[in-house]
Amino acid sequence: MGNHNLNSSKDSPEEEYEIISAEARHCHGQKKVTGELMITNKRIVFSSKQNEDVVLGLDEIELVKSNKHLFAVKDKLTIIGKKKENVFCLNYSEDWMELIQSLLHSSANH
Repeated sequence: MGNHNLNSSKDSPEEEYEIISAEARHCHGQKKVTGELMITNKRIVFSSKQNEDVVLGLDEIELVKSNKHLFAVKDKLTIIGKKKENVFCLNYSEDWMELIQSLLHSSANH
């Protein structure tokens, strides 16, 4: 996972740990890259063999949406950050959205 410091927060000595991960596709226009989407207690990371990791700190996330299309095989999870929007296709995107929102809410209260 590159050169990311797992203990990035200066005021919180809490260790970073994985909460959930699953296979997902990062959708960027017509380009879809398959990899693994992981949520930790501090950030969201998408890793694939083809591209550099997509890393979003919880403090960078402004909005999370879930879209379930009637005929689509996978749901879409949209994570809107301060710099850009990332769309991931995966199963149970509504559960992922609720988990991320819960993490955002608890990190805002610290």
